[in-house]
Amino acid sequence: MSEEAFDLVKGSLARRNQPAVSIVQAEPTAQDITELYKERITPDTILEPMKPLYRMNDVPCFYRGELVADCGKAKSGKTFFLSIIMAGALKSQMLALERLTDEPLKVLWMDTEQSQQSTQEILKDRIMPLAEVESLDDTQFYAFNFRGLGFDKRQRMVKVAICTLKPDLVIIDGIKDLMTDINDAVQATYIMEQLMALARDENCCIVCVLHQNKSEQDRNMRGSIGTELTNKAFEVFQCETVEDDATFKVTHTFSRKQKMKRKFYYRIDEQGLPRECNDYQEQPRDKKGRFMSKQPKVDLHDFITKAMEGRSQRPFKEVMAIALKKCGISDANAFYQLMNRAIEEGLIHTVVQTETGNTWVVHDEGALPF
Repeated sequence: MSEEAFDLVKGSLARRNQPAVSIVQAEPTAQDITELYKERITPDTILEPMKPLYRMNDVPCFYRGELVADCGKAKSGKTFFLSIIMAGALKSQMLALERLTDEPLKVLWMDTEQSQQSTQEILKDRIMPLAEVESLDDTQFYAFNFRGLGFDKRQRMVKVAICTLKPDLVIIDGIKDLMTDINDAVQATYIMEQLMALARDENCCIVCVLHQNKSEQDRNMRGSIGTELTNKAFEVFQCETVEDDATFKVTHTFSRKQKMKRKFYYRIDEQGLPRECNDYQEQPRDKKGRFMSKQPKVDLHDFITKAMEGRSQRPFKEVMAIALKKCGISDANAFYQLMNRAIEEGLIHTVVQTETGNTWVVHDEGALPF
């Protein structure tokens, strides 16, 4: 840990059992007032326009001067997504990703989690084939493996690499390895402030990779560092697997500017490379995150005919029982969706019997028996 960070943490520990100190320590000086007004923003302040590095699904993203979060459960495709982003820095069009600069981007990738051999394999067997290049320009693409370093040395090397190499795109995989305890709020705040300053001062986009909590229902990023990253990130991308773990999904869960409505789906081909899935129909989940049954396409006319068993009217409960038993409809939610579609298309309508309150389904405007 740097001396400044160490002093910050030590001071925080020393003050834990002491009363809170007022934020105002003394009367403001003339220098304080000058510094204050330097930070003022008005509608007429002349600022550089925000510059996105990419466009994904037709939405600008990965802005210079900002932090981006890449999160997900373990083995959810976070590094695969990073490979697409890094290959896209070299190739103008990469699956759903389009580079917005005329020239290739300078990339800095710092891997803290995998072995040196794994980092090299990703370079040779994934990024280079995706970018369709036979070699990586030594002045354009920089990959470092910091797994064997202590967390304090990693912090130092991150700053040295960014300030020295002046990259356009920075990947820190993963950010938790820059601290001793992911639940230490003081360290988390310090690291986020340092990274925000680096992104601003060096005019680069810094992508921070972090795991989500292990519970299937909890999609929050882990620890205090996850809370800080959620609060400070300009945008957040969530990676996950769907169905049989053979398909990966990337969701743009948050953006301070424009959020993508479309999700990005891809599968891994025989060569181990991601390939986009067009018009993918995702299996739905229930409120607890568990996969629900996926319904095949249903012919509404055939469905209504079978469920009504040729009758022009029938009690709603009977129609539902027949549909679940004989029409291949596996759950009530799917049945209600089909019935709503049939009503919207004018195939059926429902009528409530006044005396009993029971709902009847009417097909072809048949006469009701009451």
